[in-house]
Formats: sequence, C-alpha cells, structure tokens
Amino acid sequence: MATSRVTGRLIKLFITGDDPRSLRTVELDNWWGMAVMGRRSYFKKALAREELSRSCIYLLIRSTGTDDLPEVYVGESDDFSQRYKADDFPVAFDSFVVFTNKDDNLTRAHVKWLEREVWELLGRNEGKVQLANRSTPTGSKLPEAETASMSTFLGNMIYVLEALGFAFFEEPGAPPTETPALPSMPTVTPAVQSFFTGAQPRSETHKAHLDMVGDGYVLRAGSMISASATDSLPSSVAKLRAQLLAENALVPQDGCLRLTKDIAFTSPSPASALVKGRSSTGHGDWFRTTDRKKLGDVLRER
Repeated sequence: MATSRVTGRLIKLFITGDDPRSLRTVELDNWWGMAVMGRRSYFKKALAREELSRSCIYLLIRSTGTDDLPEVYVGESDDFSQRYKADDFPVAFDSFVVFTNKDDNLTRAHVKWLEREVWELLGRNEGKVQLANRSTPTGSKLPEAETASMSTFLGNMIYVLEALGFAFFEEPGAPPTETPALPSMPTVTPAVQSFFTGAQPRSETHKAHLDMVGDGYVLRAGSMISASATDSLPSSVAKLRAQLLAENALVPQDGCLRLTKDIAFTSPSPASALVKGRSSTGHGDWFRTTDRKKLGDVLRER
C-alpha cells in the first residue's frame, strides 16, 4: 500500500526554566549547529552556558527601532562566554540569538565568514531591517570544501531564524538569494494584491506600485519616486534613498525619480515614505488597483 510522503523539518526548542520566556536552546534535525536565544534579561544566564565558550556568530536584536523596523547588530566571537561581561553592549537590544555548534568544529575563521555573509544579506534587505553596525566585517577566505560546509550552516541559521519569526532575510517577490538549498518542501504561492500611490499630488501619471505578497510588501521597479525629500522623511528611509541614489537605482525621469529594482518592505509605511519623500501612513496612502480601496481597509477585512 502506497503511503504519502511527509515533508518538513523538526526544530527542538528547549526552555531552560519554568518561565516560558526564559533562555532557550534551539536545535534543527540533522544539523550539528545550535542556537541559544532569549530576552536581554537572560543575557548573563546565557554567558554561563558551556556551549557559548566556543566560536559563535550572534545577533543583537531591537525588535522596533526607528520607523518601526527591526534593528540588528551582527557579531562573532571565539569565546562568547567572555563577551560583554561588563555590559558594554555596542547597541540597545531587547533579544539575542547566538549560533554555535554541538561538537566544537566551528572555528574562528568559520564564524568570521558567516558574520560577513549575514551582514551582507541584511544589508541587501534595507527596506525590512536596519543594520546597527555599518562597518563591513573583515570576513575570511575558506577552502572550497569549508565554504560549502559554511553555506549549509548559513542556510540552516536562516531557516531557524525564519521559523522563530525573525523574517530578516525573506524577500517576498524577489529572486532568491544565493543561500544553500534546503530540503525540498511543498511550494506554496502566496496571494498577491497590487496597490498604487502617487509620487506627486493629484498626478495620474507619476505613480508607484506596491504588491502585498503574503505578509510582506514589494515596491516594484518602475515606480515613480518624488525628486525631493523633506525633513519629515524617517531616517532609515532617508538612508535607503541615499543608498539607492548612490547605486543609480533611482534615475531622473519626467520631474521624478524612477526606481529600477524591486525593494522588499515589512511595512507599507516606509515604502510610501520613500515614494513621497516625507513621513507617510502606508495604510492610508496606498490604494488597491482593482477598486481603489485603502490598504488599511483591505487589511482590516483580511
């Protein structure tokens, strides 16, 4: 008798105490890596764990930074148990995730390579997350076999983070990044709804187009962007605008700027702020293409 194939992966989450918010360890099936995570109040408890005396890559996370975007600091250490004992943290944060391994095979060169890769992936997703450390990590050069091994480690790191709700690397509607393929999973195509707004007041020709893809948003290439920006433009959006200008991803056209690539966002407000060059409430400024219903009304219905 034929049986249906069950797909999926097993994540083991162990809470190290009676409080469900306490320090947690995370393991993924068939992976020699592991994670230790928790709220900031459990940071010192994490330093006492034996696993963190090994080489690690870590994320310090502030869930709501400026403009309601999460802010992430990426770092590495060859002995995390000795790091930040004096609470001299480089950034404010409310949670942390430390990735290490269960068999002491992760070296300093490995975590330096991972740090650079994670930093670059986050940097390419500026519409969804802010990088707290702007200086480029040194990274490391690994032999071909070690690079392949660390690419798999990186893929599992991202899988665990996404499964735990840290959607820092997801780029809805954009081409997949060059992270390693994970075990095959059923393909689910998220529903897409399209919205528009104007880069200039009362203009029917200078429009920007936003797709709502699942729980994320994608500002589409070809969208028209205001040629000027006011002081009310949120700081993170101002940084993104400056970066796009430096990359020639915003080019002059008909009194506006035309976006030449897709940009992923976790919220519609930064997307409309980029378009309008000022602070903007995305729920009220985006209109569904099919019926001109406001995005906020569509979300309330959903």
